[in-house]
Parts: sequence; C-alpha cells; structure tokens
Amino acid sequence: MEAAITIAKHTSLIKSKFKAAGIHLAISGIVFLILAYFIIFKWYPLPYFTADGGWQGIRIVALIDLVLGPLMTLIIFNPEKSKREIRFDLGTIALIQASVLVWGIYTVHDERPVAIVHWDGEFFSMPAKAYRQQNIDLEQLTQYGAKTPVLIHARRPVSIEELHELLTLSTEKKLAPFEQFQLYRPFRKNRDEIFVNQLDIDEIVARNAQMRQELDTFLARSGGDKSEYIYMPLQARYHNVILIFSAAGDVKGTLNAPYKQ
Repeated sequence: MEAAITIAKHTSLIKSKFKAAGIHLAISGIVFLILAYFIIFKWYPLPYFTADGGWQGIRIVALIDLVLGPLMTLIIFNPEKSKREIRFDLGTIALIQASVLVWGIYTVHDERPVAIVHWDGEFFSMPAKAYRQQNIDLEQLTQYGAKTPVLIHARRPVSIEELHELLTLSTEKKLAPFEQFQLYRPFRKNRDEIFVNQLDIDEIVARNAQMRQELDTFLARSGGDKSEYIYMPLQARYHNVILIFSAAGDVKGTLNAPYKQ
C-alpha cells in the first residue's frame, strides 16, 4: 500500500513538473516568435539570415528561451513546497533566463549587418559591432542611404596623407580598408567605377548547377535577360553571395555561393 502511495505521489509530482514546464514553454514560445520576427525580417533579412549569422543567432535565442528556461522549471518546480518557496524558485528561474536572454539578444543584435561596403571589386558585410568598437554612431551611416544594410563604396586613397592614414589604421588598429570610415563614399555616385569589376556570371553558373537554377528562377520572376544585370561578389561570414544589381545600382536579387569550409 505504501509503495502504491509513493508511486502515486511520484507520478503526481512528475505531472505537475511537466505541466509547469509546459506553461513556461508556451510563454517562452510567444517571446521567441516575437524575437524570431525581428531576427529574420529586420536584423538579418535574406540573404543575410543564412550568409551572415541570422541562423546562428536564432539558434542561440531558441536555446535560451525554449530550452534553458523550461528545463530549469522542470527540474526545480515542486508543488509540495510552500507558495513562498515556489514564488522564489520561479522568480529565480525567470531572472536567470531573462539575464541570459538579454545577453543573447544583445549579441545577435550587435552582430547584425548594417552596411555592405565595396572595396577593390568586392562587397563586404559589416556588423554593427565593428562600428561600435570604433565609437562610430550608426546614425552616421544614414548619409549613404536609408535602407539597412546600406550600400557604401570605400574609395582608394588619392593622396599620400590618405594612404598613410589607411596604412596606420591597418597596422595599428587592425582595420581592413572596408572598415575605415574615412574612406566611405556614396555607392550610387560611384557605381560605374564599381561595376567595371563585375563577375562573369556565365562562367560561374557553368560550374555550379544550383546557382544556375537560382539564376533561372530569378530571371523568370523578374522577366529580364541576364545581360541586363550586374553581378558582384559579397563576402559574408558563413557563405558568400552574388549580388544582382540593376544598371541604376539597385539590388534586384541574390545568388547563394557555396558554404565556406
């Protein structure tokens, strides 16, 4: 009889734990959906979600929000404790989860691409963190365009003084030329110079069936001929991208290059 009572109590305890964890998971799920919206559509719009860390960021948030919090509730919650103890336990869990989640959100937000900078025939993705570390206000990027990430051209130095500054920042502060704000110029005004270095898209798709399929899909959707567009390489963190520009300098589409090894 005592064994049956013990088993019943244990079963009831497990059910209560899973119920509490389920409620916690449901609440966390709502928070996660809100954060996922910002990550996917605001901070890392395609192609940057896969190419520049959005997928990695959303996994960090999911681990904290959907796993860590509910798991702590499952382990710690005990309905046999006093109400005061239960409130303390749940408050502690919420505080820990919120603290770690704030760190996760800050990290993902700080790594979001805010500028796509052209230098020497290629575009490079620039995260917000790179400017923060240089004490550059992101508002200064709006002079180059309102859309985020904004397209920028980093021009080559034209004087000895400018070359000296570039080399000094490169050697002393380890800043690549495309990270150096003093070189930035409007993209559209310099697009003719930039587009001289466009890629040979025929040669590229001839070696990559997936990219050929993506290009065919883009052309079918846009209704144009591939010769009407300019194709430029973008160096991103996880896989490179080919940006498809109109002659006017608008990004009309993208092609995903193979993932980096």
